[in-house]
Amino acid sequence: MDSFDPLNILVALQPGLGSPVEYEELIKERFPEEVRTGKIKIRLIQDGSASSTPDEYLDTHIIGAGVVVERVPEMKNLQWVMTFSAGIDHWEKWGKLPGHVALTNLPGGSGIPISEFVIGLMLNLAKKYNQLWDQQKERKFIRVRGEELYKKTVGIIGLGGIGRQIAKRAKAFDMKVIGTDINTADIPHVDEVYLSNESDQVIRQSDYLILACPETEETRGMINERSLRLMKNTAYLINCARGSLIIKEDLIKALNEEWIAGAANDTHWIKKPLPSYLPAEDELWACKNILITPHISSWSDQYAPRFGGVFVDNIERFLNKEPLLNVAPGFEGDPQWLKNVNA
Repeated sequence: MDSFDPLNILVALQPGLGSPVEYEELIKERFPEEVRTGKIKIRLIQDGSASSTPDEYLDTHIIGAGVVVERVPEMKNLQWVMTFSAGIDHWEKWGKLPGHVALTNLPGGSGIPISEFVIGLMLNLAKKYNQLWDQQKERKFIRVRGEELYKKTVGIIGLGGIGRQIAKRAKAFDMKVIGTDINTADIPHVDEVYLSNESDQVIRQSDYLILACPETEETRGMINERSLRLMKNTAYLINCARGSLIIKEDLIKALNEEWIAGAANDTHWIKKPLPSYLPAEDELWACKNILITPHISSWSDQYAPRFGGVFVDNIERFLNKEPLLNVAPGFEGDPQWLKNVNA
C-alpha cells in the first residue's frame, strides 16, 4: 500500500442515507484482511460539521460522504472524496475542495428509488389516496372519483439517469412520455425529445410535469409565473430535484388561484438541516392541492448498498493504482498515484 499504510478512510453521513456502520461493513467485506491487520482504518461520523470531525481524523486519505466535510481543507493527505449522491452542487457551492483532490459521485444512482417515488406521487394525485386516508381517519365513507394515468402525457425536464428511469416506469402505464435533453437523440421509453432550451414545449403538453434536472444557472427558477401559466389547468407539477428550480411564491399563487390542478414537492428551499427543509410556519403548507414530502424520494433500504458498492469499488481501484469511476467533470484533481504508474 506504499505511502498509504495505513489507509485512513472516513465515512460521514447525515441521517437517512443509511448508518455509517453499513458502509463500514461493506469495506470490511471487500477488504477483510487489510482491515483486520490495520492496513485500512475506518473512521465514522454522523455528519461533516467542523465540530464533529476530531483532530485525529485529519490524516484521512479517502472520504465517503453524504454531506460536505468542513475540515477537508485541513486534511493534507486527502486523495479523493466520493459524495453519496448523483448531484455535486453542494460541493460546488461550498467551493473549498482542494484542487488536488478528486471528487466522484454516482450519476443516476438514485434513479430507481426516485422514479418509484414519482410514480407513487402521480398515482396519489390521480387516485386521491391522501383524501381517502384522511376520510378513513374520520370514519367517513365517501366515494371519490379519481383519474387515470393511461394515455396521459408525462413531461420530464431532464432526461438524465433519473429522468430515464421515470420514463421507463411511466411507459408501464401506457403514458405518452416527452422530455428535454442536451440533444434530441432517441432515448428508450421516450416518445419525443426536445432540447433543454425547448422546455416550454414540454410544459405546455404535460399532464404531469416532472422536474428531474440538476440545479444550474439555467434551471434555477425555471418554474415561475410565466411557465406555470403555460401549464394546462388540469396538469400537476412534481418536483423531486431541487427546491431552487421553482419560485415558491409563484407556485403558491398558481395553486391557490388554480392555474394548475395540483403539485407534489419533495425538495425545498431551506438547506439546514440538510438536504432541504420546510419549516412549520411556511405558507406552502396551507396551499390548495399540494402534497409535501420531507426530501425522501431517494431514500431507500438499498441506498447504502448501491452507493457504498461503488465506493468500495473505487477504494479497490485506488489500491490497484487504477483510474477512479465516475469522477465528476471539473473535479478530476491531481492523482499522484496514477502519475507514478504512468511515469
